[in-house]
Parts: sequence; C-alpha cells; structure tokens
Amino acid sequence: MNPATAPPALLTALEGLREEAAHRYGAPPLMDLTVVPQGLQGWVATSAQADQVRARLAELWPAARARLLVLGERRARVGLHAGAPALNVWRTPPEPGAEPERVTQLLPGDPPAEVIAIRAGHFLVRAPGHALGWVARDGGYRLGPPSSAGDPPVDITQGEASWSPERVLAAALSYEGQPYVWGGTGATGMDCSGLLWRAFLTQGVLLPRNSRAQRRLGTKVGREELQPADLVAAISRGPRRFSHVALVLGPGEVLHACSERSRVRREPLADFERRYRVLSMRRLPGGVAPER
Repeated sequence: MNPATAPPALLTALEGLREEAAHRYGAPPLMDLTVVPQGLQGWVATSAQADQVRARLAELWPAARARLLVLGERRARVGLHAGAPALNVWRTPPEPGAEPERVTQLLPGDPPAEVIAIRAGHFLVRAPGHALGWVARDGGYRLGPPSSAGDPPVDITQGEASWSPERVLAAALSYEGQPYVWGGTGATGMDCSGLLWRAFLTQGVLLPRNSRAQRRLGTKVGREELQPADLVAAISRGPRRFSHVALVLGPGEVLHACSERSRVRREPLADFERRYRVLSMRRLPGGVAPER
C-alpha cells in the first residue's frame, strides 16, 4: 500500500486484519488489498472481513470507497490464473508431505480455474473442461477475473466450435515423446485425455478434461470412415481396467499418451486394438477441412 495516499492508521488497521486472516485461514493471499486513487480494491475471504474493511475505511478514510470481491461467495466469480511452470488441481485438499491424485494441470496463458469455495486455506475450483478439484494455497497462481483476456475457448459441449483437423494434429504431434503423467497437460508430461484437451485448446476449442467424458463427444463412425483427428475411445484389456482415448493420425495410425509405454507415441491402429478394447470411433463436431 502507498502511505502517501492512505492514512497511516488505516494501513496499520488493515495489516492487523490481514494477520488475522492469515491466522484463521492459513494464507495471507486470502486477503489481498491495494490502495488506488479512489480508495481500496482487492479480495477478502469472507463477508465478515469485507464488513471489517469497510468499517475501518469509513472510520479512517471517509472519502474513500472499497471495491472488494468476497472469495467465499459464488457471485464474486474469481479466477486462479496459472503461474510458471504450472498450476496443479488435485482430487482432494493437499496435505503437508502427501501428494494427492492430480485432476488436471493449467499452464500460464490457459483459461483460469474458477473459485467455488475455500476450505482451510485451499481453493475448491472448477477448472476448464468441467474438472473439479483443489488448489493448494501456495499452488502457484494469481487471483484475477474468472475468464482469460481475449476470446475464450468454445466449449465443444455447449457451443458451435470450428477447428482445423490439420492444426489439431500438428499440435498433438508436437508432444510426441513427452512422458506420460497422470493428470498432466504438458508442463512435464500428459495423460491421454490431457493430450487431446491440449491439442484442441490450441485451436480455441475446450474439450472435457477426462477420457470418460471425451468418449461421449460427437458421433460414431465406422472404421472404414475414419478421418484424421477422429477420436478412438477404448478401455484397457488387462486386469486393471481404465478408460483411454487416442487421436487418429491417418489410415491405420493413432497418437496417444500411453501409460504402459510411459510416453506420447504414435502406433498402428491394429496394435492399439490388440492392447485395448475399442468402444467406439467418433467424429467431433466442428472440424473444417482446409481449402484446396
């Protein structure tokens, strides 16, 4: 805060409120205030904190106004924007010394995760692609609007998407050889649905973030009808069954993030079918063939 524009007594009072928030919620960022020419703006954790800030402002700087977002209120609509190298979203609230299952991962520049609630200093969020999970209070983010600057991606489940199969495949192939990482989307590796999610996001199209939801997209096509950028939905044949998706590259070839081979790799479709039971082959809506 700038002491030249705010009364010193107000700065002292707000610092006390910030320390109280840190003690109660375990994270100073849950109360982040900035002095602006008109008064104060920023974020607080609860409505009670907002009332405290406004009361101090009315008492110590009557001419000023407060513009506050309350993170615990759904109407506030606050986004967590990924910092470098990535923002991880976990299945359960992170605990010291333990790493829960990763749900998804956001990279700098990705659409933000929207804050739904706060529990013990952690954020419950809805990540792009309808993924629900938790972000640690020290999870590498910045608070901001719930949407990205510029045009947001089109949710393929809700809007009319338009995308180039050639460009989607080029994006997917750029990750060939990357390690397989459960819940990853490209920072240090990716899983099967993360590969498709990332490739389509480069074209401004948002897919669901898990393979079970992806395999319900679009319309079924026969093997003889397959085209580049079609999706192959499958489950593993081993004793530990899991859902899987792959992207068609061309006649008889797919690209997928393969947990057994620990990397993103291309593979003949016939070999893929020997290791996975194919459930369906699907064409996603909105693919536009290039002009010749």
